[in-house]
Amino acid sequence: MAAEIGLLLLIISLVISFLVATLGFIAPQFEKSHHLCASANQLIPSLVHLNAFALTMSILILGHAFWVNDFSLTYVANHSNTQLANIFKIAAVWGGHEGSMLFWIVVTALWGSFTCFNTPKMNHFAYYFNAVIASILFGFLLFLLFTSNPFERLLPEIPIEGRDLNPILQDIGLVFHPPLLFIGYVGLSICFSGAIATLLCHKSNIQEHCKRIQPWAIITWIALTGGNAFGSWWAYNELGWGGWWFWDPVENASFIPWIVCTALIHSLRLNQKTNQAYLSSLFLCIFGFFVCLLGTFLVRSGVVQSVHAFASDPTRGASILSLMLIYSTLGFTLLVAKIPVIASIKPTQGMTKSTLMVIGNCLLLITALTVLLGTCYPLLFETVTGRVISVGAPYFNSVFVPLLTLMSIAMGAAPFQPWLKENKRNSKGLLVLGAIVFLLAISVNLHLLEQIEFNFICGVFCIIWMTTCTGLLLLQRYLQTQKLTLNVVAMLLGHTSVLVAITAGTIVSYFEQDELLRMGPGQGKEVAGYNFIYQQTRHVDTRAFTAVEAVIAVEDLDGKLISYITPQRRTFKSNAVELSAAGIYHSFLSDMYISMGTQLSDDEYLIRISYKPFVNGLWLSAFMMMLAGGIACVVHHRQQRLVKTYNPQNSHPSLLVNKVKP
Repeated sequence: MAAEIGLLLLIISLVISFLVATLGFIAPQFEKSHHLCASANQLIPSLVHLNAFALTMSILILGHAFWVNDFSLTYVANHSNTQLANIFKIAAVWGGHEGSMLFWIVVTALWGSFTCFNTPKMNHFAYYFNAVIASILFGFLLFLLFTSNPFERLLPEIPIEGRDLNPILQDIGLVFHPPLLFIGYVGLSICFSGAIATLLCHKSNIQEHCKRIQPWAIITWIALTGGNAFGSWWAYNELGWGGWWFWDPVENASFIPWIVCTALIHSLRLNQKTNQAYLSSLFLCIFGFFVCLLGTFLVRSGVVQSVHAFASDPTRGASILSLMLIYSTLGFTLLVAKIPVIASIKPTQGMTKSTLMVIGNCLLLITALTVLLGTCYPLLFETVTGRVISVGAPYFNSVFVPLLTLMSIAMGAAPFQPWLKENKRNSKGLLVLGAIVFLLAISVNLHLLEQIEFNFICGVFCIIWMTTCTGLLLLQRYLQTQKLTLNVVAMLLGHTSVLVAITAGTIVSYFEQDELLRMGPGQGKEVAGYNFIYQQTRHVDTRAFTAVEAVIAVEDLDGKLISYITPQRRTFKSNAVELSAAGIYHSFLSDMYISMGTQLSDDEYLIRISYKPFVNGLWLSAFMMMLAGGIACVVHHRQQRLVKTYNPQNSHPSLLVNKVKP
């Protein structure tokens, strides 16, 4: 009975979404009718909150079905098992296609409800904003009900036991990685809704409307950063392959929206400081939602083969593609129609901060498009020619590394320049500094590597350039006795996090050491200045799986024990799937990574030993990015609070500017 209630709540939500969308688009056309506007002002918020409540109850009902092992539901039977740990029963709610789509819809409704709650008075922007969100919910609910119903029953034959959650997903990463990504995807739909509402409103309010979008974009960026980082960390720890980024199509599907969102928050910052370039911000809002839906199509349509992809049928893929085409076509068409109204770019002369930010955003957009091309080209090629090709890491690295280098140059130079007027003295100094850093990078390459490596030179150049620029900026602020405002701290922390990521990626890519060995009890091998000694093989039996576990001692060259590392070869009880679970010894400066392969003889196994210097800098950089985004949110909240509490009768406007100005 509970499942039927959950399904009924989805149908009710579909009707509510249609009503909110209709009222939201109609109400602004009758602004002279005070009675109609008053009714809409009361009805729309109530319906928005009711919709969020109905959808929240629906997903709670689904979660309860997992908790009590209700295998009469197809979704529960396919993604759970009585032996599944309780934490994974909860995470299994979004561990499959149907539940993850419901989770996405619920978060969208909750975000819309929260935004509506914080809007004290309905205006044209609020009407259109709620209408667009409701339209998105309406389309997604139609898709869910007709192609991906999470409350579908298995009748009349109800299985006694479920098929279990995919063993690869039975990891703590499932608890954090998908929700963060879905929150990021929802955030892009919220930014899209804000952009469409802005385009439908009058030009005079465009600056204020873009200010509304700014905190949504920052929160979206934080969530996408965390989602991508957790996904990378999860693959590194769980899959046993030892890599931190594979340029997998599904990985790219979440990385591209992050790149676009990074450009968006910089574009919105440019709007705030120069009162121009609003067209680029609105374009990025629409394009961000487009690549979000395109990534969803790649993940859920079955057109790409990936360990990360959802197993789906062509009907679902066609439905998602239809939604993507409808929303993006309407959005881009409206944007093009409004270009004469909102295009107000004022040219600046020389290397100003605004020019460098525009260049940086263009580079980010080019990066997103090149990654998108490399991801989709094999699909297009196969569709046209019928032949199969692959685009791997060599292509992505060859285009990504040079673009990242150019972006690093812009990041290092921008803080030294005024917004709209070039400081020629600083420009000349930065050019000289860049030439010196380039020569140093070549020297480091010749000293550390046997041959010239273009990507290594780019990495070293970025490290030295950004470190030097950050140090000079802090020195300049100190000599000028300028305090570091929170905005500057957020900028420095965000840019430093990129420096840390580049440093970690460069070091682990060029100085990692690997050995693939045949090992058994009593055998050892020296790798990267450490002795790895295979001591014993033991059997492990848990609730979900049995495993063969290797116990490998790690000693320094003097024979002092550092740690024991225990990689496993697991066999899951529910479906006999075999997986390798890596054993990792973590330290701040390096990881010792061991994975266990197939059995080669009675007591010998295939063992891969890897030494990964400074790989943890990758996860540290993501944490720093999220912290920088959090600080930026605090700054925006303070600025908005100062604006709201400003009393023109008791204060002079200049005082407010001094308080709000970063």
